[in-house]
Amino acid sequence: MIGDGSDWPSNLFRFMHMDNTPHNDDVAHLFRENGDIGSDSSLWLRPLRQLFKAGKPVGQVLALTVSPTDQLRLPFGLLSQTKRDRVIFWPALPPGVSMICAGEPIDVLDHITLEYPSERTHVTAYDTDGRPVHISRAWKTHHLQDRGLVLWFLLLVRISVLRQQDVAVQRRVQMPIIDKKRRMEEFTGYVQRLKFLTVPLPPHAPEQDYIYLGLYFAPDSAIMVDRFSAPILPANASIDSQIKGWDNGDTFEITGLGLPFGKRTICVAAACPPGRLLSDVSVGLPRKENPRNT
Repeated sequence: MIGDGSDWPSNLFRFMHMDNTPHNDDVAHLFRENGDIGSDSSLWLRPLRQLFKAGKPVGQVLALTVSPTDQLRLPFGLLSQTKRDRVIFWPALPPGVSMICAGEPIDVLDHITLEYPSERTHVTAYDTDGRPVHISRAWKTHHLQDRGLVLWFLLLVRISVLRQQDVAVQRRVQMPIIDKKRRMEEFTGYVQRLKFLTVPLPPHAPEQDYIYLGLYFAPDSAIMVDRFSAPILPANASIDSQIKGWDNGDTFEITGLGLPFGKRTICVAAACPPGRLLSDVSVGLPRKENPRNT
C-alpha cells in the first residue's frame, strides 16, 4: 500500500507482505497509529534504500521463499538484476540488527553483488552517513565443470530468523518536490512487479534449526534433477565448522529449482542438514584460485 503523505513534510511509504500477515484491518490500524514500522534490517526496506536516498529505480525484484511447514512461506532473500548487468541478492537478516558499518571488517552486510562479465563478487554495507562501503576479497564464481553449473555463493540461515521477518513496513521519506511523482511511481512499480518464488525443501526432511542454500547459474533452464545432489552443496570442514552437531561427511537430501532470470538462468539448491547453526546467518563466497591476479 502507498500513502500520498499529504499530512507530512515527507512521503509515507507502506509495504505489506501478504503471506503470513494478520487481518488487513489490523494492518491498516497499525499503519494509522504508528510512524516508522519495521526494522532497518527488514528485507522489504533494504532494496529501497537508493530509491529513498537518491531516487534510483529499483527494477524487477524476485522474492525467494521456502516453506518448512505447509502453513508457512518464509522469504530468505530478494534477487534483482540491474541495467549495468549486475545481479544483487539481499539476504534475510535478524530483526533489529545494526545496519551501520563502522569500518572493515563489515559487521553486517546489506547485499551481495555479482559483476559481469568479470564474474567477481563484492559485498556492500553502509556507513553512518549512508554511503556504501564495498568490500571484495578476490571472490569470484566457481565453475562446476561436471555439473554445468556456476556457484555464486552459499547461504546458511536459521529458520527462526526467517520466521521473525517483518510482514508490514512503513517509512516517512524526505524527497524533493520536483521528483515526488516519479519516486512514488517507482515505489508503486516496485510493489506491483515484486514476484515470489518458493524453493522446495527436501520432502522427507523434518523441520530443522536452519536451511542450507546455494545460488548457481546455468546455461539454460532445463536443469536435470541429478544435478542437485552432493557435492553441489559442500559438506566439508569449511561448512561444518559453522554447525554444531554435524559430523563431516554426514549425508543429506538436496532439492533444487532452476528459473530464467533476466539474461540468465538462476538455480537454487536447498537442504536441511543435521545440527544447529552457530550464527544467525552465514554466507560463503568462493575465491579466485590465485587472488594475486585479481
